[in-house]
Amino acid sequence: MPHLTLEYTGNLEQEIDAFSRLFLGLHRILADVGTIGIKNCKSRAVRLDDYFIGEGTAGGAFVHLEIRIFEGRSIEVKCEIGRQCLCLLGEYFSASLARSELQITVEIIDIQRQSYFKLSG
Repeated sequence: MPHLTLEYTGNLEQEIDAFSRLFLGLHRILADVGTIGIKNCKSRAVRLDDYFIGEGTAGGAFVHLEIRIFEGRSIEVKCEIGRQCLCLLGEYFSASLARSELQITVEIIDIQRQSYFKLSG
């Protein structure tokens, strides 16, 4: 825990390099602000080729980061995590922000500990 899922539309106008640099930055935010063990962070990127934005006009694009963390952190901590993650995403996708109708969003979702199960070696 936590789990990060980054969804992005396939029409982004910038060249997307390996996500490892972005994910490491997001993991560090969670460790520094949320006091989460960085080794527990798990991230994935999902490119979306089938999507529809607004009224379907050309040029619409989005990036959405979903962060699932264990319940118990204050709203202030979650707001700071969200703000810092949004800032990092803005830097990473700055070329697309400058050239397209890109919307970037961050959502933080609490997971109840009693409903999360893990097996590890």
